[in-house]
Amino acid sequence: MASDPYRPHQPYDPRAAHGPNGRPDGASGRPFATPEPSIGELLRRLSTDTSELVRQEVALAKAEMRRTGTTLARDGARIGVAVGLALVGALALGAFAVLALGQLLDNYWLAALIVGLVLLGIAYVVGNAAVADVKRRGLGAPQTAESLREDAVWARREMREVRRELTAQPRAD
Repeated sequence: MASDPYRPHQPYDPRAAHGPNGRPDGASGRPFATPEPSIGELLRRLSTDTSELVRQEVALAKAEMRRTGTTLARDGARIGVAVGLALVGALALGAFAVLALGQLLDNYWLAALIVGLVLLGIAYVVGNAAVADVKRRGLGAPQTAESLREDAVWARREMREVRRELTAQPRAD
């Protein structure tokens, strides 16, 4: 069985395409000339490559959004549990603080106001930290955006090459 140099599981042997005299197979004994691809072939390749590139970009965007969504869902669940527990604890501690401060000041409405303002201040600081964390991490897909920029550069280069090929071809009228 003859060796097929294009099979991926076999190592490439450049001598496999040569005849018994060590020269390339062919009537003239000269190496085979590889014809330039036609414009139609170039456009077909460009279309195929572009389609494959778009499919890969969509797959990348889906993977990034899935990863971002999973991270946000996990963070949201953790935040929800923390808020629920903190609410129960804050209510108990708030009631304790109001009663203790009310006895010290002998004025319960003033104690409730002071405790409420302190708790609101703490909630503001914690909330701002959480929002800053989400902004820092971002909701976008940076890899996809960068890849799309690279693809746009590639597509422009390919179109310039096709135009150059079209203008270089002599017209047969």
